[in-house]
Amino acid sequence: MGTQWHDEDWYAWYLERDPVARPLNSAQKSSIIRLSMQEAERQMQTLRQRFGTETPESCLRQLGYRMEEENPELMLHFLYMGLTVPDEHKVCLNRTVLRVLEQYMRAHLPPGDPRRVKLRDIVLYHELYHVLEETSPEMYTRSVCAVRKLLGCIPWKSRVEAASEIGAVHFSKLMARAEFSPCLYTRYLLAATNQKTDMDGAYGDGKESGWR
Repeated sequence: MGTQWHDEDWYAWYLERDPVARPLNSAQKSSIIRLSMQEAERQMQTLRQRFGTETPESCLRQLGYRMEEENPELMLHFLYMGLTVPDEHKVCLNRTVLRVLEQYMRAHLPPGDPRRVKLRDIVLYHELYHVLEETSPEMYTRSVCAVRKLLGCIPWKSRVEAASEIGAVHFSKLMARAEFSPCLYTRYLLAATNQKTDMDGAYGDGKESGWR
């Protein structure tokens, strides 16, 4: 399961993992997905007008961010491929996790498969989107909120964090001209580390994996 999903299926899965978005009705969730995808498309068009066909590394540099590769110890509860650190104006690539993922794909996908070829760019484009959110806090995916009830009765607006991830995933797919969902990398990563891979929502057991 998962490989046959449409983009909207993956993005609905993100919303189901978000405690703020989970109580929303289907129409509200569909609206968040649609508007997040539109924001990703808008940012793609804006970025291409601004930088043309520059690489993600070049775009990051021109936005004042540097890229670093790190090799931390593998932590199953915190499997991130890339990480944006706004305070330090840097994007980190987790080479430890990426090596695990690359090894898994070498064993299961043929040479030249786009999922193998586009991995690095997709991870960088994903983090580039988060950089854009940092520089443009008015972006829909950065500002969308849902009303929750504090103590069961007091209305309280909370940010829908999943919208940011939906936007970043969709943006990375568009920028990399991928015909597959980048969410597959999360599935492969969990399989590579012998964790549950049921994308129907069965493995949200508190572990953080994939994107940050």
